[in-house]
Amino acid sequence: MLMMEKIHDVQQKRTRWWLLIWSMVCGAAMLLICSKSSPLYPMNDWVDVQCFFTVGRSIVRGKMPYLDLYEQKGPVLYLFFALGALLSGDSFGGVFLLEVVCFGLFLYESVQIVALWIKKVPRVLFLLPPVLALSIGISPAFSHGTSAEELFLPAMALFLRLGLTALEEDRPLSRREAFLCGVLGGLALWVKYTFCGIFVGGALGLLVWYLATKKGRHLPGALFYAVLGAAAVTAPILLWFWLRGALPSLWEAYFVNNLTAYASGGSPRHDPPLAALANNWMWSLPGAAGCLWLLLQGRKRWGQGLFAACAAAVLGLFTYANGRTYPYYALILSAFCSLGWAAALWPVEKLVTRESSLRLAPVAVAALLLLGGCGAAAYGLSGNVYLMQYEKEDMPQYRFAAILQQAEDPTLLNLGFLDGGFYFASGVEPSERFFCTFNLSLQAQDKEHAAAIKSGDVQFVVVRGKKSPGKNYVAVDQCAFPFEGRKWTYTLYQRIDP
Repeated sequence: MLMMEKIHDVQQKRTRWWLLIWSMVCGAAMLLICSKSSPLYPMNDWVDVQCFFTVGRSIVRGKMPYLDLYEQKGPVLYLFFALGALLSGDSFGGVFLLEVVCFGLFLYESVQIVALWIKKVPRVLFLLPPVLALSIGISPAFSHGTSAEELFLPAMALFLRLGLTALEEDRPLSRREAFLCGVLGGLALWVKYTFCGIFVGGALGLLVWYLATKKGRHLPGALFYAVLGAAAVTAPILLWFWLRGALPSLWEAYFVNNLTAYASGGSPRHDPPLAALANNWMWSLPGAAGCLWLLLQGRKRWGQGLFAACAAAVLGLFTYANGRTYPYYALILSAFCSLGWAAALWPVEKLVTRESSLRLAPVAVAALLLLGGCGAAAYGLSGNVYLMQYEKEDMPQYRFAAILQQAEDPTLLNLGFLDGGFYFASGVEPSERFFCTFNLSLQAQDKEHAAAIKSGDVQFVVVRGKKSPGKNYVAVDQCAFPFEGRKWTYTLYQRIDP
Protein backbone atom coordinates (compact mmCIF):
# COMPACT_ATOMS: atom_id res chain seq x y z
CA MET A 1 0.00 0.00 0.00
CA LEU A 2 2.85 2.36 0.89
CA MET A 3 4.58 1.55 -2.40
CA MET A 4 1.40 2.39 -4.33
CA GLU A 5 1.14 5.75 -2.56
CA LYS A 6 4.75 6.56 -3.45
CA ILE A 7 4.14 5.65 -7.10
CA HIS A 8 1.03 7.84 -7.09
CA ASP A 9 2.98 10.78 -5.62
CA VAL A 10 5.68 10.42 -8.27
CA GLN A 11 3.03 10.35 -11.00
CA GLN A 12 1.41 13.48 -9.59
CA LYS A 13 4.75 15.34 -9.50
CA ARG A 14 5.48 14.26 -13.07
CA THR A 15 2.05 15.43 -14.17
CA ARG A 16 2.62 18.83 -12.52
CA TRP A 17 5.94 19.26 -14.29
CA TRP A 18 4.39 18.43 -17.63
CA LEU A 19 1.55 20.85 -16.89
CA LEU A 20 4.07 23.59 -16.13
CA ILE A 21 5.95 22.97 -19.38
CA TRP A 22 2.71 22.82 -21.37
CA SER A 23 1.48 26.04 -19.75
CA MET A 24 4.70 27.78 -20.81
CA VAL A 25 4.30 26.50 -24.37
CA CYS A 26 0.69 27.67 -24.56
CA GLY A 27 1.56 31.02 -23.02
CA ALA A 28 4.40 31.58 -25.49
CA ALA A 29 2.25 30.58 -28.47
CA MET A 30 -0.60 32.90 -27.52
CA LEU A 31 1.65 35.85 -26.66
CA LEU A 32 3.50 35.50 -29.95
CA ILE A 33 0.22 36.40 -31.63
CA CYS A 34 -1.53 38.65 -29.14
CA SER A 35 1.22 40.69 -27.44
CA LYS A 36 2.87 43.58 -29.27
CA SER A 37 6.07 42.79 -27.38
CA SER A 38 6.32 39.62 -29.49
CA PRO A 39 9.17 39.39 -32.04
CA LEU A 40 6.48 39.10 -34.72
CA TYR A 41 5.74 42.82 -34.22
CA PRO A 42 8.01 45.71 -35.24
CA MET A 43 7.76 47.08 -31.68
CA ASN A 44 5.29 47.51 -28.85
CA ASP A 45 3.95 51.01 -29.48
CA TRP A 46 1.79 51.15 -26.35
CA VAL A 47 2.61 54.33 -24.47
CA ASP A 48 2.34 52.72 -21.03
CA VAL A 49 4.80 49.94 -21.82
CA GLN A 50 7.19 52.42 -23.40
CA CYS A 51 7.14 54.47 -20.17
CA PHE A 52 7.94 51.38 -18.12
CA PHE A 53 10.74 50.32 -20.44
CA THR A 54 12.26 53.80 -20.56
CA VAL A 55 12.44 53.87 -16.76
CA GLY A 56 13.70 50.27 -16.69
CA ARG A 57 16.56 51.11 -19.06
CA SER A 58 17.38 54.20 -16.98
CA ILE A 59 17.73 52.02 -13.86
CA VAL A 60 20.32 49.95 -15.70
CA ARG A 61 22.20 53.21 -16.37
CA GLY A 62 22.18 54.06 -12.66
CA LYS A 63 19.22 56.45 -12.48
CA MET A 64 16.46 56.37 -9.87
CA PRO A 65 12.73 56.17 -10.61
CA TYR A 66 10.77 59.28 -9.59
CA LEU A 67 13.92 61.20 -8.61
CA ASP A 68 15.66 61.19 -12.01
CA LEU A 69 12.80 60.02 -14.25
CA TYR A 70 9.19 60.58 -13.28
CA GLU A 71 6.62 57.79 -13.65
CA GLN A 72 3.40 56.70 -12.02
CA LYS A 73 3.57 52.96 -11.30
CA GLY A 74 5.50 51.10 -8.59
CA PRO A 75 9.25 50.45 -8.42
CA VAL A 76 8.94 46.64 -8.65
CA LEU A 77 7.40 47.05 -12.11
CA TYR A 78 10.39 49.13 -13.22
CA LEU A 79 12.78 46.52 -11.82
CA PHE A 80 10.98 43.96 -13.99
CA PHE A 81 11.61 46.09 -17.07
CA ALA A 82 15.17 46.77 -15.92
CA LEU A 83 15.74 43.01 -15.94
CA GLY A 84 14.24 42.93 -19.44
CA ALA A 85 16.64 45.69 -20.46
CA LEU A 86 19.58 43.71 -19.05
CA LEU A 87 18.54 40.78 -21.25
CA SER A 88 17.99 43.00 -24.28
CA GLY A 89 18.06 46.79 -24.02
CA ASP A 90 17.54 47.63 -27.70
CA SER A 91 14.65 45.25 -28.35
CA PHE A 92 11.66 43.80 -26.55
CA GLY A 93 13.22 40.33 -26.60
CA GLY A 94 14.08 40.30 -22.91
CA VAL A 95 10.77 41.80 -21.86
CA PHE A 96 8.89 39.27 -24.01
CA LEU A 97 10.79 36.36 -22.47
CA LEU A 98 9.84 37.52 -18.98
CA GLU A 99 6.25 38.11 -20.13
CA VAL A 100 6.06 34.51 -21.36
CA VAL A 101 7.32 33.23 -18.00
CA CYS A 102 4.70 35.29 -16.13
CA PHE A 103 1.86 34.24 -18.40
CA GLY A 104 2.91 30.60 -18.34
CA LEU A 105 3.02 30.64 -14.54
CA PHE A 106 -0.44 32.20 -14.45
CA LEU A 107 -1.84 29.45 -16.69
CA TYR A 108 -0.18 26.80 -14.52
CA GLU A 109 -1.49 28.26 -11.26
CA SER A 110 -4.97 28.59 -12.78
CA VAL A 111 -4.95 24.91 -13.74
CA GLN A 112 -3.78 24.03 -10.23
CA ILE A 113 -6.84 25.84 -8.87
CA VAL A 114 -9.09 23.74 -11.10
CA ALA A 115 -7.20 20.61 -9.97
CA LEU A 116 -8.41 21.23 -6.39
CA TRP A 117 -11.79 19.82 -7.42
CA ILE A 118 -11.00 17.84 -10.59
CA LYS A 119 -9.01 14.83 -9.39
CA LYS A 120 -10.47 11.82 -11.19
CA VAL A 121 -9.72 13.07 -14.72
CA PRO A 122 -6.34 14.81 -14.24
CA ARG A 123 -5.21 14.60 -17.86
CA VAL A 124 -8.22 16.63 -18.98
CA LEU A 125 -6.48 19.56 -17.28
CA PHE A 126 -3.99 19.65 -20.17
CA LEU A 127 -6.80 20.99 -22.35
CA LEU A 128 -7.27 24.09 -20.20
CA PRO A 129 -4.08 26.18 -20.79
CA PRO A 130 -4.75 26.95 -24.48
CA VAL A 131 -8.39 27.82 -23.76
CA LEU A 132 -7.48 30.06 -20.81
CA ALA A 133 -4.73 31.72 -22.82
CA LEU A 134 -7.07 32.42 -25.72
CA SER A 135 -9.84 33.85 -23.54
CA ILE A 136 -7.43 36.37 -22.07
CA GLY A 137 -5.31 37.11 -25.14
CA ILE A 138 -8.25 38.12 -27.35
CA SER A 139 -10.10 40.11 -24.68
CA PRO A 140 -10.27 43.91 -25.04
CA ALA A 141 -8.68 44.28 -21.60
CA PHE A 142 -5.52 42.56 -22.83
CA SER A 143 -5.01 45.77 -24.79
CA HIS A 144 -1.51 45.87 -26.33
CA GLY A 145 0.11 43.28 -24.08
CA THR A 146 2.68 43.46 -21.26
CA SER A 147 0.53 45.57 -18.97
CA ALA A 148 1.17 45.61 -15.23
CA GLU A 149 -2.14 43.79 -14.86
CA GLU A 150 -1.06 40.96 -17.14
CA LEU A 151 2.35 40.60 -15.52
CA PHE A 152 0.85 40.37 -12.02
CA LEU A 153 -1.71 37.69 -12.87
CA PRO A 154 0.47 34.78 -11.64
CA ALA A 155 0.74 36.38 -8.20
CA MET A 156 -3.04 36.78 -8.08
CA ALA A 157 -3.62 33.15 -9.11
CA LEU A 158 -1.08 31.90 -6.57
CA PHE A 159 -2.79 33.82 -3.77
CA LEU A 160 -6.15 32.37 -4.77
CA ARG A 161 -4.71 28.85 -4.87
CA LEU A 162 -3.13 29.19 -1.42
CA GLY A 163 -6.36 30.41 0.15
CA LEU A 164 -8.65 27.97 -1.67
CA THR A 165 -6.38 25.01 -0.89
CA ALA A 166 -6.38 25.74 2.84
CA LEU A 167 -10.16 26.17 2.87
CA GLU A 168 -10.70 23.00 0.80
CA GLU A 169 -8.69 21.11 3.42
CA ASP A 170 -10.62 22.87 6.21
CA ARG A 171 -7.51 24.19 7.92
CA PRO A 172 -5.89 27.56 8.69
CA LEU A 173 -3.10 28.88 6.51
CA SER A 174 0.26 27.41 7.39
CA ARG A 175 3.13 29.69 8.39
CA ARG A 176 4.70 29.26 4.97
CA GLU A 177 1.41 30.03 3.18
CA ALA A 178 0.75 33.12 5.32
CA PHE A 179 4.29 34.38 4.72
CA LEU A 180 3.97 33.82 0.98
CA CYS A 181 0.62 35.66 0.94
CA GLY A 182 2.37 38.57 2.65
CA VAL A 183 5.14 38.53 0.04
CA LEU A 184 2.55 38.63 -2.74
CA GLY A 185 0.72 41.48 -1.01
CA GLY A 186 4.00 43.38 -0.65
CA LEU A 187 4.70 42.94 -4.34
CA ALA A 188 1.21 44.24 -5.15
CA LEU A 189 1.86 47.33 -3.06
CA TRP A 190 5.03 48.13 -5.01
CA VAL A 191 3.77 47.22 -8.49
CA LYS A 192 0.42 49.02 -8.46
CA TYR A 193 -1.19 49.45 -5.08
CA THR A 194 -4.73 49.04 -6.37
CA PHE A 195 -3.78 45.36 -6.79
CA CYS A 196 -3.85 45.11 -2.98
CA GLY A 197 -7.63 44.85 -3.26
CA ILE A 198 -7.52 41.09 -3.81
CA PHE A 199 -5.49 40.64 -0.62
CA VAL A 200 -7.71 42.92 1.44
CA GLY A 201 -10.86 41.20 0.18
CA GLY A 202 -9.39 37.73 0.54
CA ALA A 203 -8.27 38.54 4.08
CA LEU A 204 -11.80 39.67 4.97
CA GLY A 205 -13.22 36.40 3.66
CA LEU A 206 -10.63 34.39 5.59
CA LEU A 207 -11.31 36.40 8.74
CA VAL A 208 -15.01 35.50 8.62
CA TRP A 209 -14.13 31.84 8.05
CA TYR A 210 -11.62 31.78 10.92
CA LEU A 211 -14.16 33.25 13.33
CA ALA A 212 -17.15 31.21 12.11
CA THR A 213 -15.24 27.92 12.38
CA LYS A 214 -13.80 28.81 15.79
CA LYS A 215 -10.23 28.90 14.50
CA GLY A 216 -9.67 32.45 15.66
CA ARG A 217 -6.71 31.41 17.82
CA HIS A 218 -4.73 30.92 14.61
CA LEU A 219 -5.34 34.51 13.44
CA PRO A 220 -2.46 36.25 15.27
CA GLY A 221 0.08 33.80 13.87
CA ALA A 222 -1.25 34.11 10.33
CA LEU A 223 -1.24 37.89 10.57
CA PHE A 224 2.30 37.93 11.95
CA TYR A 225 3.73 35.84 9.13
CA ALA A 226 1.76 37.78 6.50
CA VAL A 227 3.16 41.08 7.79
CA LEU A 228 6.62 39.51 7.90
CA GLY A 229 6.27 38.50 4.25
CA ALA A 230 5.17 41.99 3.21
CA ALA A 231 8.08 43.49 5.16
CA ALA A 232 10.51 41.16 3.40
CA VAL A 233 9.54 42.85 0.13
CA THR A 234 9.12 46.38 1.42
CA ALA A 235 12.33 46.74 3.45
CA PRO A 236 14.79 46.30 0.53
CA ILE A 237 12.81 48.74 -1.61
CA LEU A 238 12.75 51.43 1.07
CA LEU A 239 16.46 50.83 1.78
CA TRP A 240 17.28 51.24 -1.93
CA PHE A 241 15.46 54.55 -2.13
CA TRP A 242 16.83 55.77 1.22
CA LEU A 243 20.43 55.05 0.24
CA ARG A 244 19.92 56.99 -3.00
CA GLY A 245 18.15 59.90 -1.30
CA ALA A 246 14.96 59.21 -3.25
CA LEU A 247 12.44 58.39 -0.52
CA PRO A 248 10.69 61.82 -0.72
CA SER A 249 10.36 61.45 -4.50
CA LEU A 250 8.93 57.94 -4.10
CA TRP A 251 6.34 59.17 -1.60
CA GLU A 252 5.34 62.21 -3.64
CA ALA A 253 5.17 60.56 -7.07
CA TYR A 254 3.81 57.12 -6.29
CA PHE A 255 1.42 57.92 -3.47
CA VAL A 256 0.59 61.62 -3.15
CA ASN A 257 0.33 62.55 -6.84
CA ASN A 258 -1.45 59.34 -7.84
CA LEU A 259 -4.04 59.87 -5.13
CA THR A 260 -4.56 63.60 -5.71
CA ALA A 261 -3.63 64.47 -9.31
CA TYR A 262 -4.19 61.31 -11.36
CA ALA A 263 -7.99 61.27 -11.46
CA SER A 264 -8.13 64.86 -12.71
CA GLY A 265 -5.44 64.57 -15.38
CA GLY A 266 -5.64 63.46 -18.99
CA SER A 267 -8.77 62.22 -20.72
CA PRO A 268 -10.37 59.38 -18.73
CA ARG A 269 -12.51 56.81 -20.52
CA HIS A 270 -16.05 56.64 -19.23
CA ASP A 271 -16.90 52.94 -19.75
CA PRO A 272 -18.48 51.89 -16.44
CA PRO A 273 -16.93 48.86 -14.71
CA LEU A 274 -19.91 46.59 -15.47
CA ALA A 275 -19.63 47.48 -19.15
CA ALA A 276 -15.92 46.64 -19.04
CA LEU A 277 -16.72 43.22 -17.58
CA ALA A 278 -19.40 42.67 -20.22
CA ASN A 279 -16.90 43.51 -22.97
CA ASN A 280 -14.58 40.87 -21.51
CA TRP A 281 -17.23 38.20 -21.06
CA MET A 282 -14.85 35.45 -22.23
CA TRP A 283 -13.20 35.46 -18.81
CA SER A 284 -15.50 37.60 -16.62
CA LEU A 285 -18.45 35.25 -17.11
CA PRO A 286 -16.49 32.13 -16.01
CA GLY A 287 -15.09 34.06 -13.06
CA ALA A 288 -18.52 35.18 -11.85
CA ALA A 289 -20.01 31.74 -12.47
CA GLY A 290 -17.20 30.11 -10.52
CA CYS A 291 -17.69 32.33 -7.47
CA LEU A 292 -21.44 31.66 -7.58
CA TRP A 293 -20.82 27.90 -7.94
CA LEU A 294 -18.74 27.86 -4.77
CA LEU A 295 -21.26 29.94 -2.83
CA LEU A 296 -24.18 27.73 -3.89
CA GLN A 297 -22.52 24.62 -2.46
CA GLY A 298 -23.63 25.74 0.97
CA ARG A 299 -21.91 24.51 4.09
CA LYS A 300 -19.42 22.42 2.15
CA ARG A 301 -17.62 25.29 0.39
CA TRP A 302 -19.14 28.51 1.67
CA GLY A 303 -15.72 29.59 2.96
CA GLN A 304 -14.14 29.26 -0.47
CA GLY A 305 -17.03 31.08 -2.09
CA LEU A 306 -16.84 33.92 0.41
CA PHE A 307 -13.04 34.13 0.05
CA ALA A 308 -13.21 34.32 -3.76
CA ALA A 309 -16.21 36.65 -3.90
CA CYS A 310 -14.75 39.10 -1.35
CA ALA A 311 -11.38 39.06 -3.11
CA ALA A 312 -13.00 39.81 -6.49
CA ALA A 313 -15.36 42.48 -5.15
CA VAL A 314 -12.72 44.45 -3.23
CA LEU A 315 -10.22 44.13 -6.10
CA GLY A 316 -12.84 45.60 -8.42
CA LEU A 317 -13.52 48.40 -5.94
CA PHE A 318 -9.82 49.26 -5.65
CA THR A 319 -9.36 49.07 -9.42
CA TYR A 320 -12.07 51.59 -10.27
CA ALA A 321 -12.01 53.78 -7.17
CA ASN A 322 -10.12 56.63 -8.87
CA GLY A 323 -12.87 57.20 -11.43
CA ARG A 324 -10.76 56.35 -14.50
CA THR A 325 -11.73 53.32 -16.57
CA TYR A 326 -9.09 52.48 -19.16
CA PRO A 327 -9.82 49.18 -20.94
CA TYR A 328 -6.78 47.36 -19.53
CA TYR A 329 -7.86 48.01 -15.93
CA ALA A 330 -10.30 45.10 -16.05
CA LEU A 331 -7.67 42.50 -16.96
CA ILE A 332 -6.59 42.01 -13.36
CA LEU A 333 -10.01 40.45 -12.64
CA SER A 334 -9.31 37.66 -15.13
CA ALA A 335 -7.37 35.96 -12.31
CA PHE A 336 -10.70 34.43 -11.23
CA CYS A 337 -11.60 32.80 -14.57
CA SER A 338 -10.26 29.37 -13.52
CA LEU A 339 -13.13 29.04 -11.03
CA GLY A 340 -15.63 28.93 -13.90
CA TRP A 341 -13.75 26.11 -15.60
CA ALA A 342 -13.73 24.16 -12.35
CA ALA A 343 -17.51 24.59 -12.21
CA ALA A 344 -17.84 23.46 -15.84
CA LEU A 345 -15.79 20.29 -15.25
CA TRP A 346 -17.42 19.49 -11.91
CA PRO A 347 -20.28 17.42 -13.44
CA VAL A 348 -17.69 15.24 -15.22
CA GLU A 349 -15.86 14.74 -11.94
CA LYS A 350 -19.08 13.65 -10.23
CA LEU A 351 -20.00 11.20 -12.99
CA VAL A 352 -16.64 9.41 -12.95
CA THR A 353 -16.63 6.68 -10.31
CA ARG A 354 -12.84 6.22 -10.10
CA GLU A 355 -9.70 7.93 -11.31
CA SER A 356 -9.65 7.86 -15.08
CA SER A 357 -6.76 6.27 -16.91
CA LEU A 358 -7.10 8.28 -20.10
CA ARG A 359 -4.23 7.42 -22.39
CA LEU A 360 -1.61 10.10 -22.72
CA ALA A 361 -1.33 9.98 -26.51
CA PRO A 362 -4.97 10.91 -27.31
CA VAL A 363 -4.91 13.68 -24.70
CA ALA A 364 -1.63 15.04 -26.11
CA VAL A 365 -3.00 15.02 -29.66
CA ALA A 366 -6.20 16.72 -28.53
CA ALA A 367 -4.23 19.35 -26.60
CA LEU A 368 -1.99 20.10 -29.60
CA LEU A 369 -4.98 20.35 -31.93
CA LEU A 370 -6.71 22.61 -29.45
CA LEU A 371 -3.65 24.85 -29.21
CA GLY A 372 -3.54 25.09 -33.01
CA GLY A 373 -7.21 26.01 -33.15
CA CYS A 374 -6.83 28.56 -30.36
CA GLY A 375 -3.81 30.05 -32.14
CA ALA A 376 -5.79 30.43 -35.36
CA ALA A 377 -8.68 31.99 -33.43
CA ALA A 378 -6.29 34.38 -31.71
CA TYR A 379 -4.88 35.54 -35.03
CA GLY A 380 -8.39 36.18 -36.31
CA LEU A 381 -9.75 37.85 -33.17
CA SER A 382 -6.86 39.72 -31.55
CA GLY A 383 -7.07 43.49 -31.88
CA ASN A 384 -3.28 43.79 -32.14
CA VAL A 385 -2.43 41.76 -35.25
CA TYR A 386 -2.95 44.79 -37.52
CA LEU A 387 0.52 45.97 -36.47
CA MET A 388 2.16 42.85 -37.93
CA GLN A 389 1.61 44.17 -41.44
CA TYR A 390 3.99 47.10 -40.83
CA GLU A 391 7.76 47.16 -41.00
CA LYS A 392 9.87 49.22 -38.63
CA GLU A 393 10.56 51.72 -41.41
CA ASP A 394 6.82 52.42 -41.72
CA MET A 395 6.55 53.62 -38.14
CA PRO A 396 7.17 57.23 -37.08
CA GLN A 397 9.37 56.05 -34.22
CA TYR A 398 11.97 54.56 -36.57
CA ARG A 399 11.60 57.27 -39.22
CA PHE A 400 12.37 59.94 -36.65
CA ALA A 401 15.13 57.78 -35.16
CA ALA A 402 17.01 57.93 -38.47
CA ILE A 403 17.04 61.74 -38.22
CA LEU A 404 17.99 61.81 -34.54
CA GLN A 405 20.88 59.44 -35.06
CA GLN A 406 22.44 61.81 -37.59
CA ALA A 407 22.79 64.52 -34.92
CA GLU A 408 25.69 64.66 -32.48
CA ASP A 409 24.55 63.89 -28.90
CA PRO A 410 20.86 64.55 -29.64
CA THR A 411 18.40 65.41 -26.89
CA LEU A 412 14.69 64.67 -27.18
CA LEU A 413 11.41 65.56 -25.47
CA ASN A 414 8.19 63.58 -26.00
CA LEU A 415 5.67 66.45 -25.58
CA GLY A 416 1.91 66.39 -25.09
CA PHE A 417 1.38 62.63 -24.70
CA LEU A 418 2.78 59.56 -22.97
CA ASP A 419 6.03 57.99 -24.16
CA GLY A 420 5.39 56.95 -27.75
CA GLY A 421 8.51 54.81 -28.14
CA PHE A 422 10.71 57.48 -29.68
CA TYR A 423 13.36 57.14 -26.96
CA PHE A 424 13.38 53.37 -27.47
CA ALA A 425 13.62 53.46 -31.26
CA SER A 426 16.32 56.14 -31.37
CA GLY A 427 18.34 55.01 -28.37
CA VAL A 428 18.32 58.58 -27.03
CA GLU A 429 18.30 58.75 -23.23
CA PRO A 430 15.80 61.25 -21.77
CA SER A 431 17.40 64.46 -20.52
CA GLU A 432 14.33 65.74 -18.65
CA ARG A 433 12.81 64.29 -15.48
CA PHE A 434 9.34 64.56 -17.04
CA PHE A 435 10.43 62.78 -20.20
CA CYS A 436 6.87 62.84 -21.59
CA THR A 437 3.49 64.33 -20.66
CA PHE A 438 1.72 62.20 -18.05
CA ASN A 439 -1.99 61.98 -17.31
CA LEU A 440 -1.57 64.18 -14.27
CA SER A 441 -2.48 67.75 -13.38
CA LEU A 442 0.99 68.76 -12.22
CA GLN A 443 2.38 72.28 -12.38
CA ALA A 444 5.94 70.93 -12.05
CA GLN A 445 5.50 68.94 -15.26
CA ASP A 446 4.21 71.90 -17.25
CA LYS A 447 6.90 74.24 -15.88
CA GLU A 448 9.71 71.83 -16.71
CA HIS A 449 8.51 71.32 -20.27
CA ALA A 450 8.03 75.06 -20.83
CA ALA A 451 11.49 75.85 -19.42
CA ALA A 452 13.21 73.15 -21.50
CA ILE A 453 11.62 74.43 -24.71
CA LYS A 454 12.11 78.14 -23.96
CA SER A 455 15.80 77.67 -23.13
CA GLY A 456 16.36 75.30 -26.04
CA ASP A 457 17.75 72.60 -23.76
CA VAL A 458 16.22 69.91 -25.97
CA GLN A 459 17.31 69.73 -29.59
CA PHE A 460 14.32 67.69 -30.81
CA VAL A 461 10.67 67.63 -29.77
CA VAL A 462 8.12 65.06 -30.94
CA VAL A 463 4.41 65.85 -30.71
CA ARG A 464 1.17 64.08 -31.60
CA GLY A 465 -1.69 65.96 -33.21
CA LYS A 466 -1.61 69.74 -33.69
CA LYS A 467 0.51 70.67 -30.68
CA SER A 468 3.64 72.73 -31.45
CA PRO A 469 6.67 73.48 -29.25
CA GLY A 470 6.78 77.10 -30.48
CA LYS A 471 8.64 79.45 -32.81
CA ASN A 472 12.10 78.28 -31.78
CA TYR A 473 11.53 74.92 -33.46
CA VAL A 474 10.89 73.87 -37.05
CA ALA A 475 9.17 70.69 -38.27
CA VAL A 476 11.64 68.33 -39.97
CA ASP A 477 9.43 65.26 -40.50
CA GLN A 478 5.84 64.17 -40.15
CA CYS A 479 4.21 60.75 -40.21
CA ALA A 480 0.66 59.47 -39.75
CA PHE A 481 0.18 56.09 -38.08
CA PRO A 482 -2.70 54.19 -36.44
CA PHE A 483 -2.89 53.75 -32.69
CA GLU A 484 -5.86 52.48 -30.66
CA GLY A 485 -8.30 52.75 -33.53
CA ARG A 486 -7.33 56.25 -34.61
CA LYS A 487 -4.82 57.56 -37.11
CA TRP A 488 -2.51 60.02 -35.39
CA THR A 489 -0.13 62.49 -36.99
CA TYR A 490 3.29 62.65 -35.35
CA THR A 491 5.63 65.56 -36.01
CA LEU A 492 9.33 65.85 -35.23
CA TYR A 493 10.55 69.37 -34.51
CA GLN A 494 14.18 70.46 -34.41
CA ARG A 495 15.56 73.44 -32.57
CA ILE A 496 16.51 76.42 -34.76
CA ASP A 497 20.14 77.13 -33.89
CA PRO A 498 21.52 80.63 -34.53
